[in-house]
Amino acid sequence: MRTQPCHSLWFIAGVFAAAGMFATKSSAQTAGQFTNVSATNLPALGAATEAAKFADLDLDGDLDLVYANGGDANNQQSRVLFNRGLAQAGGGALGAIGTYLDRTTTNLTPNFTQSSRDVQIVDLDNDGDFDFYFSNHSQAVNQSNTWFINQGQAQGGAAGVFVRDMSRWVGLGAAGSSVPGALVINSGNFAGGFVDWSCQCDFADVDFDGDMDLFHTSYGSGFNALVMSRLYLNGFGTTLGSFKEYNPSNAVSGNPNLAAGSAAGFAEGVQQNNTANTTGLEHDITNMSLDADFSDMDGDFDLDIYANSRDTRQRFYQSRFFENGGNLGNGTTTRLYRDVTNAWAPGLTDASSNYDGDLNDMDLDNDTDLYALNGLAGFTDGWLLNNGTGALGANNTVPSSGADDNEIDWLDYNNDGDVDVYISAFASPDKFYRNQFVETASVNLALVSGVISGTTPSRSLAADPGDMDNDGDLDIIVAEDAGIDEVLLRNNINVPDPIAPRVPGLIPLAGGPATSAPRVVLARAYDNANQEYFEHGTGVLNFTVNGSPKTAPLKYAGGNVWRGVIPGYWFGTIQYSVAITDRKGNTGNSITRTVNVTSTGLSNFGTSTPGCAGAHAISGNSAPTIGNTEFVVNVTNCPPSTTQLLLASNSQGVGGDPFGLGLTNGMWVDLFFATEVYALDLFVNGGGLGSTAITIPNVSGLIGVNYYMQGIIVNFACSLPPFNISGSNGLQLTIQG
Repeated sequence: MRTQPCHSLWFIAGVFAAAGMFATKSSAQTAGQFTNVSATNLPALGAATEAAKFADLDLDGDLDLVYANGGDANNQQSRVLFNRGLAQAGGGALGAIGTYLDRTTTNLTPNFTQSSRDVQIVDLDNDGDFDFYFSNHSQAVNQSNTWFINQGQAQGGAAGVFVRDMSRWVGLGAAGSSVPGALVINSGNFAGGFVDWSCQCDFADVDFDGDMDLFHTSYGSGFNALVMSRLYLNGFGTTLGSFKEYNPSNAVSGNPNLAAGSAAGFAEGVQQNNTANTTGLEHDITNMSLDADFSDMDGDFDLDIYANSRDTRQRFYQSRFFENGGNLGNGTTTRLYRDVTNAWAPGLTDASSNYDGDLNDMDLDNDTDLYALNGLAGFTDGWLLNNGTGALGANNTVPSSGADDNEIDWLDYNNDGDVDVYISAFASPDKFYRNQFVETASVNLALVSGVISGTTPSRSLAADPGDMDNDGDLDIIVAEDAGIDEVLLRNNINVPDPIAPRVPGLIPLAGGPATSAPRVVLARAYDNANQEYFEHGTGVLNFTVNGSPKTAPLKYAGGNVWRGVIPGYWFGTIQYSVAITDRKGNTGNSITRTVNVTSTGLSNFGTSTPGCAGAHAISGNSAPTIGNTEFVVNVTNCPPSTTQLLLASNSQGVGGDPFGLGLTNGMWVDLFFATEVYALDLFVNGGGLGSTAITIPNVSGLIGVNYYMQGIIVNFACSLPPFNISGSNGLQLTIQG
């Protein structure tokens, strides 16, 4: 039985230009805009391919390909292909960018067959390169979803070489896991995983700790819609890049089905098939899920879940991260997710053969809407618009859509700023729908003919837009079923994407005292390309601390959300904004927000013995928290461009002058009874400000420990009897957690 290639939803929001205006529309061609170049640009690998996706696998700047093979045809070898344009360039037609070489035998190891329906391309271990997660099914042979780790970066090998690593599953069948022990696989290529029937999973940073977590879907044995979907958190009580189940009740599912009344799983309440409850007392997490996507549906910056279902009710799970106070919940009355299907999609038709649904901002109002493939009666597609709270309105019919199609993907093929639709049609020619929101100020999808020059794909299960030839427009790779060769469609518009991402949402931060915990900055963003295309973009968090400019990385967190952190040790007036740049180089900026953070852990005592330029004041630039790598002690009114002395100990001085140095107002650092004494260089700039940088170790045992510091200044350019020495007042550091 055919299922959708669990495509990873790509988010693409049409984009406004600066100052809130629409981008200038291009005079885009339509007839023959895409040319089928498969014969010249792709190796003929004919297989049952359920997903084909672009990504820069070897970090050379061009987009490579990975195919997930098998599906209903059962076990086949998945494939990895490399773009021959940059690192692989060999000159001539076969070395041109946008042509591909199959390197499966050397770059995907070990070679073995899987019944794959999808592959997710994601940086699992935060090392800067992409890894693979294949979704497999056990219809013919028991098997697990599999992890393949890129051997570049942290692994110290060659980028673009992928090695299976099933140790990324942690705790399966053990305490806390809902997977029955009998379903854990102990031998063979899938050892370390568990038996399941998975189509398309998705990754996002659901707990905002900086790594990508996994929503693992299942459609059940024989498509019975009785096996639960599961949530796995990256580094959850284990190492980064390893995944352990979030299952607060510690309940175990059946073997394999989840029984009604069970509390197992990631959502509040107990299992009840087709529940209409939205208060958290019940959930349904056993739908026939062929696709799952993350997005901030309700505008609160955390990542909600849309779980497509082929023949049963499609579900929406609201993230309760911020409702829980910024945490996973207490595990009993509160959990990370709540089933809110009947509140968010009360009018969504429960038609059969819902092979896909996808989220995007179709009407450019800064929320995510739903396109439901085969979502209405008779295989008719529909779209539903979000009112900004997560609630979807009435079904709208997509014209000329009554075929048994398989997947929807978004791309702005005419560069006008709203998102258009590409349909992988399975048993008929693929289709383009042009979104005419920019022209008409309302969503109006019009079927466009003649867009493809050459043979139109007609047995496709999925597609993926991406710029294969680095010319700035989006091309399309199409996954073909039944042993047919994949199709590569080159975009001939020859106009680089002019649309910058728009960043309409920036989370307001709470003030309070400085702390070792970072202040997490979240932004909602949209672009005129598939959601996962954001993974090829870059982001920057810009902030100032009392006017001093600083930057930090901003990382795609899944769905329509980006994440960055302002170190928690900064205090004062902090202004922050974000900038997101797409792969073409277009940059979108957010508004600027301000948060006021109070100082903690620093106090002055004693008085200065003035120098020739006056009294010396000592201060810290940030809170002395564990893990503070940017802590600096400053002393004013020093002789310019000299090196002076900073004394520090763990015992406070009483203000005497035991060495007879002429410090009339005393020594504020005890050097006699201290068990720790430090003499540090104090580097003075041309303006007379002396500074010493001190890294505070990330050691919890330091919390609450006091240190005392004082600047000792020697100035031979003036007379300070008896030894030209002066000193600052004292600074007490109480190390903070």
